[in-house]
Amino acid sequence: MKYSQYPYKRIDVKSIEKEVKSMIKKFNAAISSEEQIIIIEKYQKIQKEYYTYSSIANLNFSRDTKSKKAIDENNFYDQISPEISEIDNLFTKAIDASIFKKELKEKFGEHFFNLISMELRSFDPQLVPLMKKENELKNEYRSLLASAEIKYKGKTLNLTGLSPFMQETNRETRKEAYKLLDNFFENNKNKLDDIFDKLVNLRTEKAKALNFQDFIELGYLNMNRSDYGPKDVEEYRKQIVKYIVPLVQKINKKRKAILGYNDMFIYDTLYFKEGNPKPKGGVNFQVKQANKMYTELSKETKDFFDMMVNEELMDLENRAGKSGGGFCTSFPSLERPYIFANFNGTDHDVTVLTHEAGHAFQGYQSRKQPVNRYLWPTYEACEIHSMSMEFLTWDWMHLFFKEDTDKFLFKHIAGSLAFLPYGALVDHFQHWVYENPDATPQARKTQWLELEKIYQPGKNYDDLEFLKNGGFWQKQAHIYEMPFYYIDYTLAQICAFQFWIRMQEDKESAWNDYIKLCKAGGSKSFLDLVKLANIKSPFDSKIFKEVAEKIDHWLENNTII
Repeated sequence: MKYSQYPYKRIDVKSIEKEVKSMIKKFNAAISSEEQIIIIEKYQKIQKEYYTYSSIANLNFSRDTKSKKAIDENNFYDQISPEISEIDNLFTKAIDASIFKKELKEKFGEHFFNLISMELRSFDPQLVPLMKKENELKNEYRSLLASAEIKYKGKTLNLTGLSPFMQETNRETRKEAYKLLDNFFENNKNKLDDIFDKLVNLRTEKAKALNFQDFIELGYLNMNRSDYGPKDVEEYRKQIVKYIVPLVQKINKKRKAILGYNDMFIYDTLYFKEGNPKPKGGVNFQVKQANKMYTELSKETKDFFDMMVNEELMDLENRAGKSGGGFCTSFPSLERPYIFANFNGTDHDVTVLTHEAGHAFQGYQSRKQPVNRYLWPTYEACEIHSMSMEFLTWDWMHLFFKEDTDKFLFKHIAGSLAFLPYGALVDHFQHWVYENPDATPQARKTQWLELEKIYQPGKNYDDLEFLKNGGFWQKQAHIYEMPFYYIDYTLAQICAFQFWIRMQEDKESAWNDYIKLCKAGGSKSFLDLVKLANIKSPFDSKIFKEVAEKIDHWLENNTII
């Protein structure tokens, strides 16, 4: 069945509420753990149906943010999602209070109850109106960015459509493209500030309602972080400053020399004088090459990608009105994932395809997990699958880049390294924001610039006024939509680098551990999943130092600039 044929409807919240409350009564009256397990499994089906319809509504809105029908359906699910959370909370409380908790732990695992505990600490029915308002504000931000209609070189472009021009060999073209980006954000700065002000205040209000000092603790609970906290992350960021920032500076010095520039600016995005590598064809070409790649990689990936193509479970074309960026979603009652992206003719097309395919492949491999909470791991563990897939497919990059393959590999590893300080910067900034919820928009921008000096020293915006004045972070959707979801990419990147190292030493062993990790889904915490995959914790400074040294060595021996 193709995506266009998927069943869709608006669920009846009142009907679900009535059914779930009846189930809770039966659950509480059960005389054995077996009875309770049957009821839990029945509830899983109700949840899956809701998640499936909700995902379809959100995806259709992302595919066309101007469609009235898509807007209406997405708004419907945004409005009822807090009510569903409230219903889910009632059932979760019943599970937590079960007289057969020991038997349920044996059935579903300790981690299941850890997740339940965090959910109960992070939700209260009084938050429902605030959650609805938060969803509205996030959609307002998404719609604002998707509304961009930028006239350039005879075309009307959205923000994603500007990206190819930002990587042109002609320096003036790149600057012009960045100037257009700068102008869009400058023209919308008041709206952007207003939305973010409201989000910060709202999230702080939620935290206070639950008796937290600030939103940070609640934010970590929302991210289901059970085995590390803000102090661990703070120390981790220091490792990035110590080991990674100097390496990135080293790479930038090489880039500066080869490009022949006295000064490097934000729009100097090239790694090679003749331009960054590009895939040798568009969407259809890349899907065809990916099909060959995944056919050869393993039987599991062949079956998976054949399904994605045959059932039309990918939307990769960039077009007007389409939401920016890329993501993977899923329809749990149908046991299918979906890949969403915006190809623009740059090397990012290939990395986003392999990245999101990593998410989708994991979701497909873990689709039979016994509880919905295990279908996906926590966010930082999720990103291991995606970022590792980028590296596990290196042997097939020649299919996409042909004679420019070596250039792509160099840029990919160097760019992945350069991302770590930026990811840490975003995280540090978010901690500051929620420690200082009353800060003015200008104070936030000033703080961003101060943190840039630590994580991205020497960053120069030239005369791009909005960006120069500390507004760069406002183009980072995660800061608005998913607070504290960004350090996760960097934690996963250190894990993915370890898979990259292992692939050079023993491909079979590395791949087998990757498959094992994917099949485990979210059945364990982040650090326990890391152990399962036979890789080391990114919080271990020794492995951090080792990874940095090995990448530095590879870059020195494979430099082509």
